[in-house]
Amino acid sequence: MKVYLSGPISGSLEGAIVGWRQRVVELLPQDVDLIDPAASPYDASSAYLVPETDSEKLGRLMHGRLVIDRNKHLIQSSDVVLANFLYAERASIGSIGELFWANAFRVPIVVVRETVGNVHDHAMLNAVASVVTHSLEDGCAAIMNMMRTEVRLRAKPYDQTASSRASADAS
Repeated sequence: MKVYLSGPISGSLEGAIVGWRQRVVELLPQDVDLIDPAASPYDASSAYLVPETDSEKLGRLMHGRLVIDRNKHLIQSSDVVLANFLYAERASIGSIGELFWANAFRVPIVVVRETVGNVHDHAMLNAVASVVTHSLEDGCAAIMNMMRTEVRLRAKPYDQTASSRASADAS
């Protein structure tokens, strides 16, 4: 199973960007492939706050296009997206875009955020989420539940299970 990790980057401190991702590595089994866009170079600056030259604007635009193309394809090839918004102080535009791509690609979405007071507690985000949890532990448990369901369905197709029960009932 491939899990895409989504969460705030722009305007965030390094520890906030990578800390929760390292915790997910600990919480999910080693055979789960984690797709982490923060493993590649990223721009965590709040660029809108700083005047830029035309050359700097062009460089940021080119970087943005690269990130969009890369992340869109990574999400499309994922089995689930885990979006962590715990302690977010402002809306994460990039992460919100990623969740709408996941929804369009029919990739399940697990959102992690506080129960009350999180800027990402929004009707549209709640509607595209497959499940909303309030801790990384619960978010990873939801992913594990999805994995078990997928394995169970592949291991015992409905028809075989139904015919096995019918055979057992007949004896």
